[in-house]
Amino acid sequence: MNALSAVVLSGSSLGAGLWLAWSGWAPARPPLGQTLARLGQPVVEIAPERNNLDVRVGMWARRIGLVERLVTSMRTDLRVLRRSPDEQAAMIVVYTLCGLLWAPIVAGGGFFVGVRLPIGIPLWLALGGGAIGAVSSIRNVRTQATQRRRMFSHALGSFCDVTGMCLASGRGIDASIQSAAAAGDGWPFAELQATLRTGYVRGETPWEALGRLAGECDLADLTELAAALSLAGDEGAAVRDTVSSKARSIRERLTATAERDAASTTERMGIPATLLLFGFMIFLGFPAIYVLFQ
Repeated sequence: MNALSAVVLSGSSLGAGLWLAWSGWAPARPPLGQTLARLGQPVVEIAPERNNLDVRVGMWARRIGLVERLVTSMRTDLRVLRRSPDEQAAMIVVYTLCGLLWAPIVAGGGFFVGVRLPIGIPLWLALGGGAIGAVSSIRNVRTQATQRRRMFSHALGSFCDVTGMCLASGRGIDASIQSAAAAGDGWPFAELQATLRTGYVRGETPWEALGRLAGECDLADLTELAAALSLAGDEGAAVRDTVSSKARSIRERLTATAERDAASTTERMGIPATLLLFGFMIFLGFPAIYVLFQ
């Protein structure tokens, strides 16, 4: 190890240790909006089992300010996935450690077989791997939450259809919402049923309970539906046509999204064929070019 590598390694270790110490002594403060929201209707969080290893690791990891801020920014996605913030914090730490350790392990294996690398190369590769691991864990949560929201939109279209039919038959707005929530199964309808039951216990109206669920899970379609239903409940407006048009717009948007995803997938399928053709052209042309330059 030369002097420059030793200085870089020592400085990096000292900086990382000071940052971890400062993050542990001064944990991140929760946002003001989240703190004020707990004064009214607290945010629902999953209560995991405390004897779970992931939860214990996550509780320790959330003392680090950066991890706590990352978990806080994913609050709505974790609510959609029904995942504990402690479990997500543990996943971020595990992914980051896997990214950090793969380069030193590979470099150590190469050292035993006679391949010696400068210490700076595994160090920078470890830092890059740790960053990639952290970003990968966050990206997985975003992707899964987007898929779950799309599934919820499919179920919400059916919910709007049943609500419109119940309103057309002369039933009240409260009875129509309850009947529509009980008309299906699966986790979207289970969420709707649980939200309506919780709202009834709290003394909320059904549209207020649906609006609360939309805010917790960041569901724009449900927010618009709750606003339309509140017009019928508070001001007596006829919203049967509005609910039916909302179901139709949800289906049209989902159809357009599916077509766009299919077109994007079709375009990506041409990339391997293009690369294969390019490699075949290099394979055919390399002998002639080699002979020409010789």
